Amino acid sequence: HQIVTPTSQSFLTVHGCKLHYCIWGTGNHILVVIPGNLGIGEMDLISLVKDTPQGVSLVTFHLRGCGKSKPSRRVYPSHFYQQDADDCVNIMEQLEFQQYSVLGWCDGGVSAIMLAADHPQNVKNLILLSCRAFISQQDINTYRNLQDILKFNSFILRDLIKVHGDIETAQSIWSSYLSSFFEIFNRGGDLCKHKLSMIQCPTVILHGQKDVVVPWFHGQYLHDHINGSHLYMISNGRHTLPIEFETKIQRLIKALLIDSRLMPWDDL
Repeated sequence: HQIVTPTSQSFLTVHGCKLHYCIWGTGNHILVVIPGNLGIGEMDLISLVKDTPQGVSLVTFHLRGCGKSKPSRRVYPSHFYQQDADDCVNIMEQLEFQQYSVLGWCDGGVSAIMLAADHPQNVKNLILLSCRAFISQQDINTYRNLQDILKFNSFILRDLIKVHGDIETAQSIWSSYLSSFFEIFNRGGDLCKHKLSMIQCPTVILHGQKDVVVPWFHGQYLHDHINGSHLYMISNGRHTLPIEFETKIQRLIKALLIDSRLMPWDDL
């Protein structure tokens, strides 16, 4: 990846944990990224980090137990999505950002939904990339075939090792995540369905029709249950939308945050 330097970076103590954060850009429109399972926002949204839209300040952080955030081992209690949402809120409070937009990618979208629902006074816009609000049987079948990280795409495996230090630790943490994921399914599979009707801010959902990790019907469900939301169902999109469509997503974010408008996908 191209080497880029954040405008500022440091650590904050959040609920007893030392969490690392970065700010990219100097704009007045604040966007915080809640990352996916990898746990590091600037790795998930590298294109936004390399070229933060003018007028935007991007906040990324490392989830507790990931990358530079301590304690240094990620764990997955049954409430980890809510925990990540609460950590994000606390970071933004300490940085004295009163109002901001939130982008959630994959697992981070669950926490982003919780944050927007629980703190409507703070969240101006919600952007959900490749997200789900519940766990389906199809999801379980897919994840049962993904238990061995050695079978992962070589780039994903490389990033997991970079975040967690070595392959044994990365495998152990992934197995812990799967255990929690399967446990939530066995309890009914609800991740944040009950929060969707509570969201008040403008919400944009992007989902790939060819996504095999979080199938397309999850994006449709979010759209059907978040009042006034806008859905971009991308016919040739897969799971890694921030990589596949980095320029379009940059333009979408700039139009939404700065101009408060949505553009047709083909015009982006």
